[in-house]
Amino acid sequence: MPPKGKSRVNRRSGPSLEMSQYLDAGANKIKKRIRDLERLLSKKRDMLPDTVIIEKERTLQALYVELENVELKQKAKKIAAKYHMVRFFERKKALRRYKQAVKEFEEDPEKKKLKKQMQQREIDLCYVVNFPKVEKYLALYASEGDEPTDSKTTQKRDAFRKLVAKELKKGTLPVPLEDILKGKKLEKDSIGVSLESRKTRKIKQHKVKAEVENSSEEEEDDFFE
Repeated sequence: MPPKGKSRVNRRSGPSLEMSQYLDAGANKIKKRIRDLERLLSKKRDMLPDTVIIEKERTLQALYVELENVELKQKAKKIAAKYHMVRFFERKKALRRYKQAVKEFEEDPEKKKLKKQMQQREIDLCYVVNFPKVEKYLALYASEGDEPTDSKTTQKRDAFRKLVAKELKKGTLPVPLEDILKGKKLEKDSIGVSLESRKTRKIKQHKVKAEVENSSEEEEDDFFE
C-alpha cells in the first residue's frame, strides 16, 4: 500500500482538480468534456479500475449540474435584457404605490382596510424585484391598450405572487423588503423566487461545490463508498 501521504496527494488530483477547470467555464467547453467522459466510460469501462470509473462518474455528474447552471445563467441574462425596461417601470410604480399606502396607513392606523392595502403593496413591490430572471416577466400593471391576459398567465402570475407573499412573511425572499427600500436588486448570480422548492434550488446551486469538497474529504480514506 502506498504511503498515506502519497495516497492523499494522488486522490486529491482526481475529480476535485478536474472540476476546478470547468467551474464558470463556457457551455461548449463543458459539453465537450461531458462527451469525452461518456465516450471513455462507454468504450473502456471494462479496462478501467473501479476507482477510476467512480472518479469519472462523479466528475460527469458534477459537469451535468455545472452545465445546467451555466445555461440557466445564460437564459437569465437574455430574459433580463428583454424585460429590463418593463421591470424598471413596474418597480418605480410599485414603490410609489407602496409609499403612498404607507403614508395613508400612518395617517389612520386604526383603519384595517388601509393596513391590508399596505400589505398588498408590499407584496407587489417584492414581486417585481424578486420575480425569477429565467421566466418571462408577468407584469402586474397592464399598460393602457394591452390585451387581457389568458387564464393560464393569470394563474401563473397569481402563483408567483402567492409565493412571494409566503416568503415575505417567512423572511426568506432573495431580496427582502427592507433591502428593496434601500435600492437593492437581485444579485448577479441570483435567479429570484421560483415555484420550484427552495431546497431543490439550493441543492442545484451548490451541488458542484459539494462534489468538489466532498470528493477531497472522502478520498483521504483508502477506499470508495
